[in-house]
Amino acid sequence: MKIRLLTALLIIFISNTLFAIDMDKIAAYPVPFNPKKHQKISVGEPSVILAGYNIKIEIFDINGDFVAKRTGSQFPVYWNGRNDSGRYVKPGMYIIKVVAENDNEYGRKTIRILVNY
Repeated sequence: MKIRLLTALLIIFISNTLFAIDMDKIAAYPVPFNPKKHQKISVGEPSVILAGYNIKIEIFDINGDFVAKRTGSQFPVYWNGRNDSGRYVKPGMYIIKVVAENDNEYGRKTIRILVNY
């Protein structure tokens, strides 16, 4: 009886495990990014197929202060260089946190970019 219960618990545990997504090809471009010249920065590559995933990018300044958030269901995800209030961000280093997930897989990557006017 104890072995059956242990086996059932092990199967439930394995079925709820998230598997890692390969995020090596995820990048932000162009860098350095000039929002007034390039109009938007692309996070990801069109060749990266992650349809059906929830994709979230969060942008922070170099101090770790929140700047903006974008979501999508497919790469690339775009950012126009503006904060969530609609103003252009100041020149400097920014950190983009990328998360892609579905029911079974999860991936996370941090990208550093330079915003320069």
